[in-house]
Amino acid sequence: MGKRLALLSALLMLAPQAPAQIDPGNLPQWHPLRPDRVAEEREEPPASMSESFYRRLSRTHELLDEDNLTEALDLMDRIRPDRISDYEAAQLYQTYGFVYSQLEREDEAFVAFEQCLELDALPTLVQQGIVYSVAGYYSGEERFEDSNNTMLRWFRYEAEPRSEAYILMGANFAQQEMMREALPYVIRANELAEEPNESWRNLQLAIHVELSQVPEAIELLKENIGIWPDKLRFYQVLSGLYMEVDNDEGALSALTIPWHRGMLQAESDILSLTRLNLFLENPARAGEILHLAMERGHVEENFENLRLLLNSWTMAREMARAVGAIDKLAELADDGEFYHRKAMLLNETGDWDGVVDSCRRALEKGGLENPGEVWILMGVALAELRRFEEAIEAFESAKTDGSDNIRRNANAWIGYVRDRTGDTS
Repeated sequence: MGKRLALLSALLMLAPQAPAQIDPGNLPQWHPLRPDRVAEEREEPPASMSESFYRRLSRTHELLDEDNLTEALDLMDRIRPDRISDYEAAQLYQTYGFVYSQLEREDEAFVAFEQCLELDALPTLVQQGIVYSVAGYYSGEERFEDSNNTMLRWFRYEAEPRSEAYILMGANFAQQEMMREALPYVIRANELAEEPNESWRNLQLAIHVELSQVPEAIELLKENIGIWPDKLRFYQVLSGLYMEVDNDEGALSALTIPWHRGMLQAESDILSLTRLNLFLENPARAGEILHLAMERGHVEENFENLRLLLNSWTMAREMARAVGAIDKLAELADDGEFYHRKAMLLNETGDWDGVVDSCRRALEKGGLENPGEVWILMGVALAELRRFEEAIEAFESAKTDGSDNIRRNANAWIGYVRDRTGDTS
């Protein structure tokens, strides 16, 4: 096997494989990466066969048409390749390859096709087909360098190479982690493709990202979105790439489009969209997105997510909606801090009854960092409700639960309330 493959490699007339950033003008005229490539014309070998060989080959094909593969093999085995011409031997090995393929004896089929190629004796159209098939076999066997070398032999005589040939070479290079070498072939394949091929374009995208060519990756993703607007993955990757280059507005836009189209349903994506809106000072939009996502069941109403919702409504000055988020958070919390926060929000709107109720709940649940502050806030609300005795009781409680500063503040409020009521005690 080793000698045969060595001979095959020699016959493939190996050509330079266009290393990264090479000047295309230094490549052979037929090279696939030359923009002005012109294929060479192969000199056609003599294509004649003896009458006896012709009869045997015709009979073999008759047996193949009858699906009598075993008898066809027996007949071919009686032909001695060393006693026939190169053209006849090439025809024989080509037929062997076909029969073995039909019998699913792939390794033997490949050996036969290799032997056929070594002779280089078939007409160009047929020879090119076998060269291409062998290149594909090499690739399937993970012999990627052999596959590309074989493909270069094919390109040499191929006037109008198809896009599949370029992607085969590009994929072979990529499998060897030779991304710079792979990229021009993959780009050319996508340029030549009659219809956009998603997997090929994804390969090009992966290579751009691997090579840190983020602007090129972004442009390709924009094209992909134009072609496949319903593919959520493109928007997700585009948003991530924009964030990589600190383009937060682009990242936001990339996720906003699928959100408006009803495509964005994963919790992680929706939370990213929410945080991007907050970061870019769009808190009302952040709150609306998160609120709707929770209503639709796409985002769980857990402690962390509800806290994000509360922050969104608070920053947006949507106090009523912020209070709604706090009510849910307060039930989940282990302490009364969220009831305290609710009281502070209601204080801004002048809802004194709500302030008193929230402060009471905060104190009942406990675990407060500064309970004296809660007592002060309750006392102020009670004073506004003209419930002065209760207000003074709240301020007195603040003095026992608070710091020196809280005690001074409480005493000041007590003095204020007594002034209002005319109490001089």
